Amino acid sequence: MNAAVQEIAIVTGASRGLGGAIAERLLAPNRLLVCVARSANDPLVERARTMGAALEYRRHDLADAAATETLAAELARTLSAHRDARRFVLVNNAGVVEPIGPIEALRTASLVASLQVNLASLMRLTAAFLEATADVAGERRILNVSSGAARHPIAGWAAYCAAKAGVDMFTRCIVDEQARRPNPARACSLAPGVLDTQMQSTIRAADFPSIDRFRRLKAEGGLMAPEEAAARIVAYLGRDDFGARPIDDLREHASRA
Repeated sequence: MNAAVQEIAIVTGASRGLGGAIAERLLAPNRLLVCVARSANDPLVERARTMGAALEYRRHDLADAAATETLAAELARTLSAHRDARRFVLVNNAGVVEPIGPIEALRTASLVASLQVNLASLMRLTAAFLEATADVAGERRILNVSSGAARHPIAGWAAYCAAKAGVDMFTRCIVDEQARRPNPARACSLAPGVLDTQMQSTIRAADFPSIDRFRRLKAEGGLMAPEEAAARIVAYLGRDDFGARPIDDLREHASRA
């Protein structure tokens, strides 16, 4: 391993929005950043080149279970090749809000795709991360990007709410299992608040009972910029007490982020 690389960080959904902003914040000369996304992020690649930061950018569609399995194996090889790193970080950020609509309208294809991106791929990549780093000496941190929708039902968002609630419970299971290990990984499922991203544009164009609330948030400037949220999330990720609260909300830490 390159002696200058002290940390390995993996970020999913890194092409734009919150994931892209988190990835940019994590670029550093002493860190190998592995990004996963369906589409390219040329500005991030160029910034890494300019900074002299190590970046691996992997194009995968996490809605595809076979592609996710291939990615899990690739990430495991990368982690194993850098097992002397001081810290290993996984940020599971990729997500989709669709399908939006009443429960009666749910259909298998869109439901399976939603659950694959929002929950199943997150679980599989976390499993690969934990397996590949099971006997390393370095510190391990897993941050799962959750949502207020995991904790408060929103009519019309049944698939998204259920998947994010699953992310919260999965995170609690990680913490419970790891507590029994000699070098336990720390994990947190963190809700970042309502952000001004493409997902919010999709939400405002949809039809569901509380749509006016989301349109009003945009009109009144109530959405947080992804860059601001990313800065606070990366600060949270680096805190000494990371993982002390397996289920958390970034909005409760405004003064400490």
